[in-house]
Amino acid sequence: MAQGDDRPVAVARRRGRPVNSDSVETRNRILRASRQVVNERGYQAATFQAIAVAAGLSRPTLHYYFASREEIYQSLVVEAGAVVAELADRARRPATLVGQFAALVEAVREADSRDRSQIAFIVSARLESARNPELRPYASTGLRDCLATLVSAARARGELSDGVEVATVVDVLYAMLLGVVFYAGFVDDADDVFPITSQLVHLVSHGLVSDGRISATRCDTNDDTPSVVGGQL
Repeated sequence: MAQGDDRPVAVARRRGRPVNSDSVETRNRILRASRQVVNERGYQAATFQAIAVAAGLSRPTLHYYFASREEIYQSLVVEAGAVVAELADRARRPATLVGQFAALVEAVREADSRDRSQIAFIVSARLESARNPELRPYASTGLRDCLATLVSAARARGELSDGVEVATVVDVLYAMLLGVVFYAGFVDDADDVFPITSQLVHLVSHGLVSDGRISATRCDTNDDTPSVVGGQL
């Protein structure tokens, strides 16, 4: 370069990853580490220092990608919502509510086998929103909304008997599904979840529905314990 020439010198880019792929990978690395910390220790423990250690990065690097841990958490919820959207898409394919719930449970199991931390975070997000009021705007990953849509459609198709409340069926299925998600994400290995999900689907299909419709419960005349009517809930 001639003296006095201030033009920048072109530097040949090394072959390998596409432009910006390192930045995308670093951001994903931060989010994976953040999910790990939140799942294992809770949101209050998910400081920039803890996340940096888990990610193997410096705190300035984290600040370059995220302004605050609230921003990180919001990104985690968005990712979890995308996972739930995939689960919901699978659930909508069968024609009946029981078939849809079975498809949803199977989709959870498959998602757990791909990335356990994503499934675990669905439960963590629900718990952390209860513990931390500032996280309540990010409480929902869409799982309950998915069930509400499925059950409402089942009502329109006549799959719910008169007297059965949509909200009650949604809450029952949501509680069972959260149990599966919790077990898959925190308790056991992915391979051990299959027998559990299979039994749950069997229980729902044979106990919740026997003649094609979900019935309301009644109480026995001798005591106040709810009983199963004709194999129905």
